[in-house]
Amino acid sequence: MSLRDSVWDAALEQLVKTGKFRIRDLPFEESELTTVRRVAREMEGFDWLARTSPSSPIWRAGPKAEVLMNLSDFKIQLARAKQPPEVSTSE
Repeated sequence: MSLRDSVWDAALEQLVKTGKFRIRDLPFEESELTTVRRVAREMEGFDWLARTSPSSPIWRAGPKAEVLMNLSDFKIQLARAKQPPEVSTSE
């Protein structure tokens, strides 16, 4: 598998797990990060990934990923939130 293929795979798997990620969350070496960033921007161009601004370090599921990957609404909302939702401990 090429590095580009590995980036696609890792990014999509991370979206399924957490709904968002930073480049440093992905399992790549420092020497590979330029390619990782380039592939993430290409994924953004194809609507698989999205950011709130071009300089944001946090990548989230883009419109295509939300529709085609069957991500839960909760995970999508959690990834879009700036703060994690409060969890009530009262019964």
